[in-house]
Amino acid sequence: MIKLKINGKPYKIPERYTIAQWMELVKWDWEEPLNYPKIIHLATGAPISDLIEADDEAIELAMTFIISGLEERTETKSKINKFEDLKFGEWVDLDVYFSLGIDKNLDGCIEILAKEIEYSNEALWVIESYSKWRNSVYRSYATLFGLNDPEGSEGDDEPVDKLSIARGWYNIIVTLAMDDILKIDEVVEQPYKKVFNFMAMQKQKQLEENSKKLQERRQNELQLNRRTL
Repeated sequence: MIKLKINGKPYKIPERYTIAQWMELVKWDWEEPLNYPKIIHLATGAPISDLIEADDEAIELAMTFIISGLEERTETKSKINKFEDLKFGEWVDLDVYFSLGIDKNLDGCIEILAKEIEYSNEALWVIESYSKWRNSVYRSYATLFGLNDPEGSEGDDEPVDKLSIARGWYNIIVTLAMDDILKIDEVVEQPYKKVFNFMAMQKQKQLEENSKKLQERRQNELQLNRRTL
C-alpha cells in the first residue's frame, strides 16, 4: 500500500481505480502541473488546499504512482461476453463509443462486453482485447468497409467529425430497416456477422453491376468511335 503524507496525515494512493474513478481522473491533463492538486485530491481525498502548499517532489511522486495505476492493465477473471456473439446494435454502439473516445465511454463499453467488471485495470484489458478482435473483423470485411480503396488513405490530416460515424451507422440501420421505424429493433437485434455478410453480398452485387455498366459504356463508346471513322 502506497501512502502520501500531507501535513503529517497519511492518504492512501489506490493501486487501482473503479471505472467511474478512472473516467473522472482521465478528464484532466496529466502534463499540466496546475492540475496535480485536483488529480491527487480525486485519487486520495487529500484536501486541495494542503496539496497546493505541499512539497513539489512529493506531489510529483504521488502523480507518478497515480498515473501508473490509471494505465495499469490486468487480465480479468470476470465473465467476458463472447465477442463473436455481439448483436449488430451492440457492435454499432461500441464503434460509436470508440470514435467518441474510450476515456468518455469506458463504462458504456464495459456494460456491453463484461458488465461484472468494476475496476479500470481489468476494464482496459478487456478493451484492448476487444480492439484487437475488432480490427481483425474490419480486415476480414475490408471490401465492405472500403479499406482497400486508394482514396481511403487521403485526407487523413483533415478534421474528423466524430459524430459522423454515429450518423453513418444510423443511416445503415435505417436502410436495412427499409425506412420503417418499426423494423429498426429487428435490425439491431440481429447477429453482427449476419448483418455484415448480408451487407457484403449487397455491396458485391453493386460492384458487379457497376462493372457491367462500365463495360457496356466502354463498348458503346468504342462502337460509336468506329462509326465516326
